[in-house]
Amino acid sequence: MARVPASLVSTRTRDGLTLAGVMAEPPRRGQTALVWVHGLGSSFASGQPLIGALAARLTAVGLAYLKLNTRGHDVVARGRGRRLEGAAFERFGACVHDLRVTIDLARQAGYGRVILAGHSTGANKVLHYVARARDRRVAGLILLGPVSDVAGEMKKVGRRELERRVAVAERIARRDPDALVPPAFGFHGARRYLSLYRPGGAEDVFPYYRPGARWAALRRVRLPLAVFLGGRDEFLDRPAAEVMDAFRRNATRVRSFTGVIVPGASHGFAGHEAALARSIVRWAQREGLGRRPRLGGRARLGGPSSARA
Repeated sequence: MARVPASLVSTRTRDGLTLAGVMAEPPRRGQTALVWVHGLGSSFASGQPLIGALAARLTAVGLAYLKLNTRGHDVVARGRGRRLEGAAFERFGACVHDLRVTIDLARQAGYGRVILAGHSTGANKVLHYVARARDRRVAGLILLGPVSDVAGEMKKVGRRELERRVAVAERIARRDPDALVPPAFGFHGARRYLSLYRPGGAEDVFPYYRPGARWAALRRVRLPLAVFLGGRDEFLDRPAAEVMDAFRRNATRVRSFTGVIVPGASHGFAGHEAALARSIVRWAQREGLGRRPRLGGRARLGGPSSARA
């Protein structure tokens, strides 16, 4: 098993949060880094098998790999002063601050352009960022497991029950936006619960469950786009092929569209990391973002300054 050196890195957002992470760089540096944005309650240190597979294949074609915490890492995280962050309390719109400084860090390391790759809620964030920020340093967009939280929760509790819970959260939020919703709803502040599960909000960027939805964020994207879905994603409320068709129909301005359904894969792509990494690298090469690979075997992170993520 080959070893891929990786360094611990950190940066600071404009509003004063320190974001820690990991970076793996190729021996023959190219111009592009892939920035991985983790999902709800995850962190830069999660998903070791996938980071190993991706680090090996990306660095072999001259691409760096960078993964930082967002302010939504773990369930509860410390913010500035007395403010709480983490999956239970983060403000979705603030992801723009997190992604901007992560791209800044890649630029400071010598990579003039980035591929933004978001998994799960990270997919919501990278799409929101690209649609709002219009950052010219972003050369490609990858959405992995882009599942609607609203649709997934409807599948779990039913439409009427979700409507009732949203109404309860709205009443709580009027008194205190960060007050916790009832335990049966999950561990969330009221504002965060509404961001996740109230239809039509800024975080609801994958509205395949709503007939006639505008898909406003996706329709602003003019970059090469790749969408990856697990064939057995446990959070989907309908077949993966149907969801993929919705993305394809609504990606009206993208430079190119690639849709990949990984057969048998769950939401986290566990057990399918190698296949996913191969597909991501093939896509990057087709879009002119990486060289031809030179792989001698499977890889793992290593070296005295390495971190597993």
